[in-house]
Amino acid sequence: MAYYSEDLIEEVISQNDIVDVISEYVPLKKSGRNFVGLCPFHREKTPSFSVSMDKQIYKCFGCSEGGNVISFIMKLENLDFWDSVEFLAERAHIDLQRYEVKSSFSNKAQEERKNLKDTLFKINREVGIYYHNNLIEELNTKSSRVKEYIEKRKFDINTIKKFGIGYATGRIPLYDHLIKLGFKEDEILKTGIILKNDKGKIYDRFFGRLIFPIFDVRDRIIAFGGRVLDTSLPKYVNSPENEIYFKGKNLYCLNFAKREKIDNIIMVEGYMDAIALQKSGFTNAVASLGTALTENQARLIKKYTDNVIIAYDQDGAGQEATLRGLDILVSKGLKVKVLRLDRDDVKDPDEYINKYGKERFKNCIDNSISLVEFKISKLKKEINSDDIDSKIMFLTEVANILAKIDNTIERDVYIDKIAKEYNMATTPILNEVEKRIKKVQGNQVVVDVQSINRKMRLVTNIRKRQEQYIIALLLSKDKKIQNEIFGKISLDDIIDEKVKSVYSFILELKDNYDINKIDILSKVKNEEMMNELTDIMYLDISSVDRNKLLNDVLNNKLKEKLYLRRDEIFKRLDEDISKDEQEVLQLELNQIILEISKLKK
Repeated sequence: MAYYSEDLIEEVISQNDIVDVISEYVPLKKSGRNFVGLCPFHREKTPSFSVSMDKQIYKCFGCSEGGNVISFIMKLENLDFWDSVEFLAERAHIDLQRYEVKSSFSNKAQEERKNLKDTLFKINREVGIYYHNNLIEELNTKSSRVKEYIEKRKFDINTIKKFGIGYATGRIPLYDHLIKLGFKEDEILKTGIILKNDKGKIYDRFFGRLIFPIFDVRDRIIAFGGRVLDTSLPKYVNSPENEIYFKGKNLYCLNFAKREKIDNIIMVEGYMDAIALQKSGFTNAVASLGTALTENQARLIKKYTDNVIIAYDQDGAGQEATLRGLDILVSKGLKVKVLRLDRDDVKDPDEYINKYGKERFKNCIDNSISLVEFKISKLKKEINSDDIDSKIMFLTEVANILAKIDNTIERDVYIDKIAKEYNMATTPILNEVEKRIKKVQGNQVVVDVQSINRKMRLVTNIRKRQEQYIIALLLSKDKKIQNEIFGKISLDDIIDEKVKSVYSFILELKDNYDINKIDILSKVKNEEMMNELTDIMYLDISSVDRNKLLNDVLNNKLKEKLYLRRDEIFKRLDEDISKDEQEVLQLELNQIILEISKLKK
């Protein structure tokens, strides 16, 4: 793992114009001094995403995401900070070796771990090439078991190349190949691809299997999956987790799906399903790597879309996995639908497309059902509602499901649908649903606080904007203004918590850097702070008298302190205090009132 000087950050930012970079992901149009487009971080119909060429920052006024070119790549490509810097350096053809420095890590174990990750990526790449070349050689023979399997699965050469599909032919050759390339045995064993038993025998974990490389979103091979060519078990064998592979944090084929301009992602269970959909034109298909869907995977999906179609196998295990996946996805704010195949003689998307074609499969996608419909249909299969008792049980469980719907219109639509289906009035179902809602709400009293809080919100917003101007003035690179602010505004003087965190951050930075000579956004590692700082940087103070603005914000801060002290005195005077204390407080109060009146002039 290479380590770089901070000069690389400045070079990367200067060589990667933010408008050019973002235009590769989002169509932008010129609007005044800025560029606008549809936000890539949330779904919208009217553009609220703005990119400033002058300031080299972006800001969405819909979802509040903001930052510089590095943070944009971090979010869009799901990379950490230094990986994003390398990504942009490669884009701008910057010679990274010029900026390499010796590691400053005091913890040698941490340094070794970073070096190991780099080595594992290199080994995986060579292994992927080796397996892939094996398969190509097999396909060029007249007859072989793997060739017959490939033909049965209808994998053409383009599919094989796109997904890097390979074949593990033997136990020893791969190990020997890697040793010849200069890799050490302990490094090779840490990939989990090559194993060594107690007797010292070396063998290939995937021997005799069709190989599916697993890529991260940067197209790096992080692991492999291997499938048998017959009916023997286990059907699949996967790479173990290691320093670069965590199956609950990755999705198979996401590196392809993320490149598409898509409204949704189709989530399937296995490699075969994902490839079958991808090669049939459904390029938004991904697979969950043979594991129950995790919160990390849900967050990963959320980076690219708000909509997910679950297309798990139609058997019992697949249905249970679907239900678990639905709840996890919904909890992360995703809109979820469930695909139902219209034929019972196939159990997964791969079989369906091979048997009935992609056009018919598209109809199934278009007719995907909502989470509520899926839960109710599953309930129908579990409870036979032919007799009265079963019908009551079924409708009672349906009421439990419907009570969890927040949207009143959506809830009423389902109530009406169920009532018509079972030939009964809507009132009984509605009453049962409302009974459950009230039980959850308990004795809570709902109060309309809008009119009460309107004035308070207005005051808070004005104060926050004044505090944001303080930060904007600090960023103006005027040392005289900066020194006056640092001398007169303490951290405790800032009321808004988000602005306070930014001010605290700048106070820490100025002790170690000249804040006028660094890209402050590149030092921010907290996403909430990044968004707040970008919001402040979008305040245009270039055309205003900065000294007058400074005087205004300092006076407002002083008035704020005086009003606060005045209210404290009023409160104290209402209490049972001595006559001497009353006189002292009254004198202080008169002085405060005089100072406030002067500031108002």
